[in-house]
Amino acid sequence: MYDFFQTYLWSSAVVIILVASFMQSLTGFGLAVIAAPLLIIIYDPKEVVLILQILSLAISVVFSVILRKNVDWKFVLILSLGSLLGQPMGLVIYHFVPSNMLKIFISLLILFFLLVKQISCKSIQETQGKSFIVGLISGILNTSTALPGPPLILYLTLSNREKTSMRATSIVYFAFLNLTAIIGFIISQKDLSTAVSHTVTMLPAAIVGLILGNLLFPYLSQNLFQKIIFIMMAFSSVYTICSIL
Repeated sequence: MYDFFQTYLWSSAVVIILVASFMQSLTGFGLAVIAAPLLIIIYDPKEVVLILQILSLAISVVFSVILRKNVDWKFVLILSLGSLLGQPMGLVIYHFVPSNMLKIFISLLILFFLLVKQISCKSIQETQGKSFIVGLISGILNTSTALPGPPLILYLTLSNREKTSMRATSIVYFAFLNLTAIIGFIISQKDLSTAVSHTVTMLPAAIVGLILGNLLFPYLSQNLFQKIIFIMMAFSSVYTICSIL
């Protein structure tokens, strides 16, 4: 009975990663936004943070090479400088906030960004100052919750950035975030062995999702692209709140 239960949990995690990596490939976001609230039902929230850091790094590095011609490198640099300041703050939150509180925080965080996205009807202008602040916030969220995406999603959609640039630039930025976060966890002497073993078993599903998303991307209109991002965040927030209740 125990073996069946473990197999069920593993299968569920694999399906979650398949869907999440598909959306990541399709939009540049999605892996953490979809996977985090679902995986915390199966694994400890703090373990999920580590799993998603490692898995996201593997995925983002591959796609960074493929999509490098469409990357806004100056924008990535400004975001990265902000994240370098924010990630140590996130590490403090990760180490000292209990897992249950972290789970509630993740749920409320996604819901907050969803509501802001829904009520915001005005476009905003991208500036270096705003980009730095977005990088700072996403850096804090990355090492504390493995959810750096929501503030960047909100910022880029409100500034109406074109989907090809948005996708490629986000993936390269997330690769940098994941790499620096993992280095931070190693420096703080966090054991990553369990997270690495889980990641290895999920990697094939992630690769399949990436391939499928990349094949479908050319057929995705800008309007549909925006709707998919909204639906991802809506599903993630509602499902997580329901699971907590």
